[in-house]
Amino acid sequence: MKLLLPITTIFSALLLTTNVVARWKPTPGLTWDYVLGNDINISTEKAEVVEIDVNKSASKIQSFHDAGKKVICYFSGGTLEDFRSDYDQFIAVKNLVKTTYGDWPDEKWIDIRMEELKPLILNRMKLAVSKKCDAIEVDNLDGYQMDEVKSWSNPLTKEDTIKYAIWLGNSAHELGISIGLKNVLGIINEVGNYFDFAINEECIDYNECYLYKDFIKSGKAVFGVTY
Repeated sequence: MKLLLPITTIFSALLLTTNVVARWKPTPGLTWDYVLGNDINISTEKAEVVEIDVNKSASKIQSFHDAGKKVICYFSGGTLEDFRSDYDQFIAVKNLVKTTYGDWPDEKWIDIRMEELKPLILNRMKLAVSKKCDAIEVDNLDGYQMDEVKSWSNPLTKEDTIKYAIWLGNSAHELGISIGLKNVLGIINEVGNYFDFAINEECIDYNECYLYKDFIKSGKAVFGVTY
């Protein structure tokens, strides 16, 4: 009888281990379609990976899965968009929501250093998990480079952004979901290990694509956007 408990415990642990689903990690070479605002025609969509807004329904995400596709779900983690259902929760936090994002007047920059932000972002991650998104993109981590943020009396720094990005990566992984690094090549060396893939806008125009060389060598996909 003395051996029964350890054997049972080991067996239970093995069952738990085998029931854990490893998070999806996109690899170089996958085809990808980036459609945040419009809908996607599943019957004609050829891409292996699609990215949609996290606001899309769970049934829509399941339909992509049924078609054999992986789904990345988008939300902004550095700005507050005025159409989000949790908008009032962000506004309720004193000094969290700051200046308007010049390129996107319906968005405002947020202070990523505030601890009160973390549960709000975690709720968005949990929403993505509950809808069975395969990964998330957390946009707008580049506030520290923007003039609207530099105008603050106490602006964000590169170090603030590195700290926040690492927290995002760790938090996503604790929830069992992959996370992509959007742009911010100025911190890729410090935070790249905490992200499973990358998304870049216009690296060709800015002559920055070479900065992903080590990222790709490590087996991580980089999805590129050109406009």
